[in-house]
Amino acid sequence: MNKLRHVVVCVLALFVILGVPTLKYVDLSAAFSGGTDAVTQATGEIPDAPSGEFIVLINEEKHGDTLDQWETFFSGGDAGVILEDIDCMVVNYDATGIQLAERFQQRLPANQMTVKKQDGTLLVSKTQEKAFDIVILSKEIGDVYSIDTVKDSGDISWIDIREEE
Repeated sequence: MNKLRHVVVCVLALFVILGVPTLKYVDLSAAFSGGTDAVTQATGEIPDAPSGEFIVLINEEKHGDTLDQWETFFSGGDAGVILEDIDCMVVNYDATGIQLAERFQQRLPANQMTVKKQDGTLLVSKTQEKAFDIVILSKEIGDVYSIDTVKDSGDISWIDIREEE
């Protein structure tokens, strides 16, 4: 009888020490479902590129060491691993500019690029004052806000992108 009581007490103690935390903190359904694993990609499917012409502006003062890599990345090439987080501003009603920014965002590791939607006038003002990191605009929106006034202002890298259907 003492041996049986000892076994029961040991099993209950092990369950309290190991079983309760496991049930509380481990998602057992995911562990046994065979869903994702360490090899599964972290990001989703990259959306289709919008068609049209686009402008990407990069603040050279903020990206002196990695400017070449960012230019290669936004031009569609393989820039390798870029160890730098960026904030990308887009005009809040520029649907194709937002779509292109989200496409670039999907090509980067999670949380490396944040997309911030801004009013067009405010965005251009920030661009003129070089208070930005990255700006992505459709050519039409850039023309509406005369963004080409900052093209030759220095310390701003200008990339023209043409996406075809």
